[in-house]
Amino acid sequence: MPNPFHWDFVTPGLPDSAFEDAPGFSPTPLELRVMLLAHLRPRADSLVWDVGGGTGALALEIARLMPGGAVHTLERDPEAIELLERNRQRFDIHNLHIHAGEAPEDLALLPPHPDRVLLEVGRPLEDVLRAVWEALQPSGRLVISTVNLEGLVKATDTLAQLGAHDVQVVQATVHRMQRRGSQAKLAAAEPLFVIAAER
Repeated sequence: MPNPFHWDFVTPGLPDSAFEDAPGFSPTPLELRVMLLAHLRPRADSLVWDVGGGTGALALEIARLMPGGAVHTLERDPEAIELLERNRQRFDIHNLHIHAGEAPEDLALLPPHPDRVLLEVGRPLEDVLRAVWEALQPSGRLVISTVNLEGLVKATDTLAQLGAHDVQVVQATVHRMQRRGSQAKLAAAEPLFVIAAER
């Protein structure tokens, strides 16, 4: 196992380069991770579900900030699970638990009654959203991320039907400077819609 990565700062926002990646898998950019964390508002002892873990960048950020809590991530892709485990070991995180499965069928693998849920929009969105909403504790927070308008509309419509409180929608776009020779330009990452709600 490689030496654990050390980050001596109290702020969230681990550098993207700190995470291992693989073809087809790249970490959520630092700036978007910070925004998602701000909307999630985890407590020091929160029980967090991360449905669709990917590289684990966001789940690792959360777990690192709340050593008295636990993050349980559900991921269906075997390659993503392997990458997630490598990143977990790289950061020497012990309160992140990885479950192989697909939502909504395998949500029962996660411990019940989370007070915080992260959901990356997939299909069937409405079924998954209703299932995680049912599991979420009263006054718990749900944060949904999606890159498409269809997902945004479906998520907000379903949250309205569920009687969600304090629904917030933000579109985030990150531009970073890149240099090519003597020229510098701003390159945009894929825009992300963030939908936050409280039960």
